[in-house]
Amino acid sequence: MIGSDQKKYPVPLNYSSKTKLVPGDILKLKILDNGQFVYKLIKPVERKHIRALLSKTDDNKYTAVTDDGKTYFLNQAAVTFFKGRPGDELYILTNDKEEAGFAAIEAVIKK
Repeated sequence: MIGSDQKKYPVPLNYSSKTKLVPGDILKLKILDNGQFVYKLIKPVERKHIRALLSKTDDNKYTAVTDDGKTYFLNQAAVTFFKGRPGDELYILTNDKEEAGFAAIEAVIKK
């Protein structure tokens, strides 16, 4: 996450997976007195739903490959949570207005 102060802040993979974050979403970050970061999705971007297949790269990263051959990087924690395996059918979410190389997993259909 890039803050309004132009600093980068780490978003936990589990939060990103649970909230189905996609590039362009606007988050609010509150840093508590004890140093804990509390994130909240305040303005999600318009999303499009796409059908894809789960694939694995040579360096063991999971990706989503659409029917028209586009490849999207996925949150690895989300793949683990859904117990995804290469070849499984996916339904992913991406930014509807901007082409980004990242997608969130909405559902996994086991093959």
